[in-house]
Amino acid sequence: MRFQKVNFILLFLLFFMLSTFSFAEKTFVGYWKILSGKSIIHIVKEGNSYSGYVVWLKEPTYSKGDKQAGQPKKDRFNPDTSLQGRNVLGLKVAGNLVPDGTTKLKNGWVYDPFHGKKYLGTAEIIDDNTVRIRGSLDKNGIFGYTMECKRINPSKYGIKEKTIEKENYLEKFKKISYSTSFDTYFC
Repeated sequence: MRFQKVNFILLFLLFFMLSTFSFAEKTFVGYWKILSGKSIIHIVKEGNSYSGYVVWLKEPTYSKGDKQAGQPKKDRFNPDTSLQGRNVLGLKVAGNLVPDGTTKLKNGWVYDPFHGKKYLGTAEIIDDNTVRIRGSLDKNGIFGYTMECKRINPSKYGIKEKTIEKENYLEKFKKISYSTSFDTYFC
């Protein structure tokens, strides 16, 4: 009887340790709303690194007075003119972020499609529902900007959760976004 009790305790501790380690690795994966409320980014794991895609926009189209009023927002400030026609919705805005411990990501990049700027990127989990993303001009992270994002329930924004594969993200995204109303467009 005592032997069974010891086995049970060891098995419980092993299960607890494994679930803790897998939870720490998965905390970045999810849907994160920028505090300004302007967009939601879906962070996914791609191989050994993490990437982020724009999946919802508060204002998915250009407003009145803009030369492209009513059209979906594009990556029009990208310095590479051949990329300026890409939709912001579905755009990869973070990539190559590799784990640095259980709560930090480093050595990646972040892209601001509203200004056409790419930065060196890092991220850090503040708590279960908050991630801080930093885009820096320098490797030391001194010059740049930081934004906090809050974890959200994607269904509250009309976003249907899907398992995202790196190569098929945009194709799956197009099927999702075109099947929803303009009010629930992602980005």
